[in-house]
Amino acid sequence: MHDGTFLGLQGVHRAEIVGFGPDTRPRVLIPALGKTTLLARSLVPVPAEAVGRLVAVTMMEEEPLILGLIQPLVPEVEADGEKLLLEARREVTLRCGKASIHLTADGRVTIRGTQVLSRSDGPNRVQGASVQLN
Repeated sequence: MHDGTFLGLQGVHRAEIVGFGPDTRPRVLIPALGKTTLLARSLVPVPAEAVGRLVAVTMMEEEPLILGLIQPLVPEVEADGEKLLLEARREVTLRCGKASIHLTADGRVTIRGTQVLSRSDGPNRVQGASVQLN
């Protein structure tokens, strides 16, 4: 058994989930141990969508034990072709050059740009407790 170091932890390896076995256990590829894939046990749920994801594993009696899924540096966006949802606990900012849309958890929405156009084929309504122009 190769005794690797990953994330500064002795005996912890980086692995990739490459599929699932007939018993629904995840199948992992651990590059530090060669090109063979092994069926693994897991401390965390491993959904079918995790194929291709990186995981941290350790060896337990010659069998990989998944300690957790490695989180991507950039949050993943889920889209089903019908709807796109971006969600955050504190704030979300969409930015392109000098234009931005900023949302905060307390309900504030700020739209900034060098020019802002609001166009509608139907009614274009502005509602609020008060409406301030300029």
